[in-house]
Amino acid sequence: MGTKRFIITAILVGTMAMPSIAQDNILESDEISSFGVWTSIGAEKKITKKWGVELEGEFRTADELNEVSRYSIGISTDYKINSWLKVDAGYVFMRDFSREDKSLKWKEDEFTDDGALDFSKYELDIEEEYWKTRHRVNASLTGSVKLGNFKLSLRERVQYTFQTKKVITQTEYDVTKYSEEGWGWFYGDNLWQIDTENPKVKEDEKGGKHSFVLRSRLQVEYNIKGVPFEPYASVEMYNDLDGFDIKKMRYTIGGDYKINKKHSVGLYYRYQDFLGSDEGESTHILGVGYKFKF
Repeated sequence: MGTKRFIITAILVGTMAMPSIAQDNILESDEISSFGVWTSIGAEKKITKKWGVELEGEFRTADELNEVSRYSIGISTDYKINSWLKVDAGYVFMRDFSREDKSLKWKEDEFTDDGALDFSKYELDIEEEYWKTRHRVNASLTGSVKLGNFKLSLRERVQYTFQTKKVITQTEYDVTKYSEEGWGWFYGDNLWQIDTENPKVKEDEKGGKHSFVLRSRLQVEYNIKGVPFEPYASVEMYNDLDGFDIKKMRYTIGGDYKINKKHSVGLYYRYQDFLGSDEGESTHILGVGYKFKF
C-alpha cells in the first residue's frame, strides 16, 4: 500500500513543478505546443446512501509541461433520485493564465523618388501576460442504463462562469521594416528597427464578462468482472447558450483503477476541438487523477 501511494503522489507532484519559457525576440512569438497534462486530487464523502459531497483540486499544465495554465478548487454535491437518475450541483474557483499577446499591424509604406519601396511602418502591440480569476457554478442531471457489462450515461450540465476584472499593461512600439531585394519577413535581423526608447504604455481592463454554457456528455463504461479496472469513452459538446452555437467538442478515452474501497486512480487521454474559437487551451491532454473516499 505504501509503494502505491508513493507512486501516485510522485506522478501528481512531478507535473506541478515545470518552468516557464521566456521569449528571445521581441518580434517573434513562442511556438506553443498543443499538448498539456491535467492532474486532480479529490475527496468524496457519502452522507447517506443517496447523497454525497466531493472536494476536488485540479492543476493544469500546457505547452508540453512548460507552462502552468490553470489551478482550481471546487466543491459539489450529488443526490441519487433512483437507480438510473442523479442530480448534482457545484462551485469551482479558478485561476487561469493568459500568455503574452503580440500583434504586428501595418501602418503605411514609404517610397523612393523613383517609386521603389523604401520602407514600411508598423505598430507592434504587446499585451503582458497575466492571471485571471473565474468563478463557476453548475447543475447537472445524469441518466444511466446498464446493458450487460456496459453502462451508458447521458449528462446534461448547465454551467455559468464569471471572470472578474483585472487591469493589465499594453505597450506599443513603432517598427520600421526596410526594403531589400527579395521582400519578405526577416525576424531578428537588421531589416527591422524597433523604437524601444519611446514606447507608448497604456492600461487595459480585462474581464467583467460571463459565459453561459450547456454541456452534453455521452459516456460508455465497461465493467470487467473480477477486475478493478473500468475503461470508458465519452464525447462532450459545449453549447454556448448566449449565442446558441457549439463552442467546443471533447473526446475522451480512459479508465479508473480501484486500489481498494477507499483509494482509486484514473488515467485518460482527451482531444479538444475548439471549432475555430480562440480559448487557447491545450488540444491534446493526458490526464491523471487520484480520489479518496471516506
